[in-house]
Amino acid sequence: MGWIQSLIKAVGPRGGGVAILESDAYDRAYRWAWEDGNMQELVRLCYKTPDYAENARRFAASEEFDAILQNLADLGVCPGPAKAALDFGCGNGVGAFALAKAGFQVTAVDSSRGLLAGIGAAAKLDGLDGVRIDVRHHEGEQMNYPDAAYDLVYIREVLHHIHGLEGFLRQIARILKPGGVVCCLRDVVIWNEAQREHFFATHPLYPITQDEGCYYLDEYLMAFVGSGLRLERVLAPTESVINAYPAPFESATPFDAAAARTRQTGYDLFSFFAVRGTDDLK
Repeated sequence: MGWIQSLIKAVGPRGGGVAILESDAYDRAYRWAWEDGNMQELVRLCYKTPDYAENARRFAASEEFDAILQNLADLGVCPGPAKAALDFGCGNGVGAFALAKAGFQVTAVDSSRGLLAGIGAAAKLDGLDGVRIDVRHHEGEQMNYPDAAYDLVYIREVLHHIHGLEGFLRQIARILKPGGVVCCLRDVVIWNEAQREHFFATHPLYPITQDEGCYYLDEYLMAFVGSGLRLERVLAPTESVINAYPAPFESATPFDAAAARTRQTGYDLFSFFAVRGTDDLK
């Protein structure tokens, strides 16, 4: 791919090592974390190491991805050569690779052109193990895609970065086929303003990226309602391995929302599955 070669000229390896796009904040953040001896395991758990193939294969084989596929199947969306999926905010492409390996026809888009955490990395997965991915650059929150184009819109750890939740989800509803599913996975929920302050003060990458976010649960829920999508599943932090990772998943552990509301620190991860029910979205 010629555009990848043009990016190589902007790469700045440092300290022996990790090739990145110096202008990309996420590349700089994950290189910094990888080169910090205390954070390498966190980077590995985020599937953001410099070993692109290992990241992708590990995610595709994960319990989290198995759970995602099961939830999608329960809602009537299963992999197949005629099933089109959009991975919005694909990052380094591990989700796109897993979806394509499972059998979806995948378009992967991200605003980052990074070679470690963006589409420069995702493009390197195209062809790995015979898996094909259509990788494209996408800037901003505007969905410049045809109506009713996708059976699945896959959004992992992205919705909490979006500034206009309802407007964004209305666009997702438009590009989904009737009966299509959007899954928004592992999104950051806070319950009070002290937690918001703590989230930004302690997020290890925020000082570099300046691009994190969090919402109250009600804000997510109302955005789905306003979008015209039919919200089918809201997975609480302890309800699925999707949200529990990288901690061990203990299915018998109920989520204590009352305790969460009284905490002054920390946050919770929720996942959302919604369906486009009709063609007549307002």
